[in-house]
Amino acid sequence: MKKKLFLFLFIGLFCKTNAQRWIIPERSRFVPEHDFRFGIGYKPFEAAYALKNIGDWGMDPLYENIKLIDFDTKNYYSGARYTTNALFVEYIYQANRWFGIGASYTYFAYFNNYYDTSSDAYVGRNIAQHFSLYPTVRLSWINNPGFSMYSAFGFGGRLVLETDRLRSASSTSLRNNIAGQITLLGLTVGKKVYAFTDLSTLGTQGLLTVGIGYRLVSYHKR
Repeated sequence: MKKKLFLFLFIGLFCKTNAQRWIIPERSRFVPEHDFRFGIGYKPFEAAYALKNIGDWGMDPLYENIKLIDFDTKNYYSGARYTTNALFVEYIYQANRWFGIGASYTYFAYFNNYYDTSSDAYVGRNIAQHFSLYPTVRLSWINNPGFSMYSAFGFGGRLVLETDRLRSASSTSLRNNIAGQITLLGLTVGKKVYAFTDLSTLGTQGLLTVGIGYRLVSYHKR
């Protein structure tokens, strides 16, 4: 009888010890973060005329009236139009695992040369510089240390500084327009310092973005 009692006590103690050993630890509490990004985007949206460019989002502008001066088109032609691509910085306050809010600032320029129709000589240039600032919201579907997957969107305004020169004539204009970015799928790899890419995205920052980011933990006094 004593042997049976001792055996039952031993088995009970063994089971209790192993149960405590294999308890899954609770998920660590998320600490809010300040998230800073620096990136470059391919094919940013050139909003010269908002309604027309909805159909040309991210495409090379082919519209005829990109220039500010009504030059005689028989004497010159426009060369290929190039872009600097989008250079941007972004700040997001990551309030919890899934929601973050902040702002994005983006700069890019589109430009092309003018050439004489008879001699193909360079006779001028058109350049449009875009400065955009708008609020941004980020929704994280997966947010683990070292890897995250998210969607994001932002909408706001931009200033466009456009300069047109042809031979001895030139003009400059400053106008307002729309700006924004919609990202269906973005990824980050890394912890405090990380790499990111927006694979399925469209807007002021372009059709594809890459860059680096830095996360700073937000400590609150209690």
